[in-house]
Amino acid sequence: MPQARKDDAEAKAPVMLDLLSRELNRLAEWVMVVLLAALTLLAGAQIAGRFLFAYSIFWSDELARFLLVWSAFLGMSVGVRRGAHPAVDSLVRALPPGAARVAFGAALACSLLFFLVMVGYGTLLVQRTWLQRSPSLGLRMGLPYLAVPVAGLLMSLHTTAVVVRGEATRTSTRGLDG
Repeated sequence: MPQARKDDAEAKAPVMLDLLSRELNRLAEWVMVVLLAALTLLAGAQIAGRFLFAYSIFWSDELARFLLVWSAFLGMSVGVRRGAHPAVDSLVRALPPGAARVAFGAALACSLLFFLVMVGYGTLLVQRTWLQRSPSLGLRMGLPYLAVPVAGLLMSLHTTAVVVRGEATRTSTRGLDG
C-alpha cells in the first residue's frame, strides 16, 4: 500500500471509531426511550389494574425489572459517552498538565479494564443462565443478563474512542459530545 493511502487510512480510523461510538450511543438513547416508555406504561397499567379493577397483571413486576435493568446498563454507557459520571478529579486538576494527562490516562486505562471485565464475566453469566427460564414470563434468564456484556462493550468502545482521538484532557471536563 502506498504511503499516502496508509496515512489517509490512519487519519480516518479515529474519525470512524468516533462515528461508530456516536451512532451506537444514539441507538442506545433511543432504545432507552422505548424501554422507559414501556416501563412507565406497564407500571401505570399495573397500578390502574390493582386500584380500579382489583386485578393484578401477574407478569408485570418481572418485565418491569428486566426493562429497568436494561435501561440502567444502557444509561451507564450513555453516561460514559457524555462524560457524565461523577469523578473525583481534584488530584488531576492540581497536577501540572503533563502529569494530569498521565493520571487521566491511567484512569481511562483502569476504566477500560473494568469494562472489558464486564464483557468477559457478563458473557459467562449469560452463557450459564441461558437455559434457565424466568418464573412469570418464561423468558431465558440470559436475556436480562445480556445487558452486562452489551453495556461493557459499549463503554469500552466509548473509552477507546477517547484514547484513539487523543483528547483525554478535553473529555475529562466536557464529555465526548462536549
